[in-house]
Amino acid sequence: MLQGSRQRSLGFTLVELMIVVAIIGILAAVAIPSFSKYVRKSRTVEALQHLSKEWAGSLTYYESDHMIAGGTVLTKEFPGPAAGWENARECGCLTGGLCPGGSPIWNTDPVWQALSFSFPDAHHYMPGYSATGTGSNAQFTAYSKGDLNCNSTLAEFFRSGLISPQGNVSGDHMPFIVNELE
Repeated sequence: MLQGSRQRSLGFTLVELMIVVAIIGILAAVAIPSFSKYVRKSRTVEALQHLSKEWAGSLTYYESDHMIAGGTVLTKEFPGPAAGWENARECGCLTGGLCPGGSPIWNTDPVWQALSFSFPDAHHYMPGYSATGTGSNAQFTAYSKGDLNCNSTLAEFFRSGLISPQGNVSGDHMPFIVNELE
């Protein structure tokens, strides 16, 4: 008995393979930018941790009594006027994309020491701090900045505090954010 002149092929046709490749390409075109955005968004948590740590240090410093030699108690204030920078460039643009952590500035700068602030681990955002005034005129700004993709656009996070009319430290509960996903 003779079989039919055509035998059925068990493989895929070129058209079927091209359709699968096109579908994978479309999915990749949608997924990769979304994934990149998600990764950048997840790194913003680090900047918020800097602000929380600076806020706690500011509150502790203000509420503590400070004296000069001879026992004279100083007017309450936040440490300042400004903390020194850890690096000359934003962390994201350094080799490896991170500040290495454990910077000597945490142990030598009087403002960082007063805030009991240090960051031993490598990080993407560089913290900063400034304060002015004393007593009921005291205020501070804690900030963190980074340029994660080295395009000269900074992602900046700020949280400010001041003294309320009741004499308590108050201020922003939520940070002010500029270019979060730069």
